[in-house]
Amino acid sequence: MKKLLLVVAVVALCGVFQNAKAQFSAGLGLNYATEINNLGISAQVAYDFTEDWAATGAFTYYLEKDNLTWTNIDLNANYSFTEVGKTGKLYGLAGLSYLSTSFDMPKQEYEGHTYGGGSVSDSKVGLNLGAGLKMGLSEKMLLCPELMYTTTGGGHIRLGAKLMFKF
Repeated sequence: MKKLLLVVAVVALCGVFQNAKAQFSAGLGLNYATEINNLGISAQVAYDFTEDWAATGAFTYYLEKDNLTWTNIDLNANYSFTEVGKTGKLYGLAGLSYLSTSFDMPKQEYEGHTYGGGSVSDSKVGLNLGAGLKMGLSEKMLLCPELMYTTTGGGHIRLGAKLMFKF
């Protein structure tokens, strides 16, 4: 139910923001999470209210490892506070994180008996705090490396980059 509520909120916000005259962008990203110890692939959306303020949303799927699957939904506010020469804009970010974990236990057979074969899942809500650099590759394309600390799942650091396309 929590997942559905978050997805509906993101979709509703995107629909409202798309009608405004500000900048909307979407893209894909890759990141590595320290506590999860795995690579994540993400779909990203961003809405720039002003030149300095933006709202971002992301869904990240971490590759399955040892029958364990992690997914993450992030809703963040970004504030660009300085230009870094001609490289781009440095921004800070803060927001909410929804982390879901699922473990699929494989079936095992021993002396004619079957064991296992179930699954267990859990989810947690936490906070994000981090920084990134918005680098313009062209008029319609941005590369944004980010470093973020997330409090969910015992806390972990995420290092990644996203490629965003402006609409």
